[in-house]
Amino acid sequence: MELWDAGGTNYLSIEPMAYQFEDVRVDSYDANWLLIDGRARCGSEEWNFLEPCLLVDEARSLGTWLTRAARGLVEPMELSGAGALQPTISHVEPNLGFGLVSFAPAAVVLRVFLWLESQPPSVTSDREFFMDLTISPRDLKQAVAAWETELAEFPLRG
Repeated sequence: MELWDAGGTNYLSIEPMAYQFEDVRVDSYDANWLLIDGRARCGSEEWNFLEPCLLVDEARSLGTWLTRAARGLVEPMELSGAGALQPTISHVEPNLGFGLVSFAPAAVVLRVFLWLESQPPSVTSDREFFMDLTISPRDLKQAVAAWETELAEFPLRG
């Protein structure tokens, strides 16, 4: 799935590559970790990561959440008590998070949080990096369709 900013420079690309553990005899929880190949660019910095950062059911629910965001059915993020915006959808492994900044019929603004092994090499803190991507609802729906096709290779195991 590729999420490109309307400006054409910044993007996030994530793709499930394999189960972290190919041996299905591991417990059902560990059997469903996906290795995610990620590539991103923000400003002049471009980087990649390959991390087991989503469970199969989390990856599926991310697609559902993005579809709802493309339709204007997700509430925009709110300020936390500390004054920082927090992701609306995050996962067990704190590598990826997403939030809706705003919705309009012509443009969805997503805030993508990239932490720990997924953040750009220039960031030294553990949970500080995010970038905003402005995407048309049509392009977001197409990205989700590609994500769902990629996920079809990885059924829930156990």
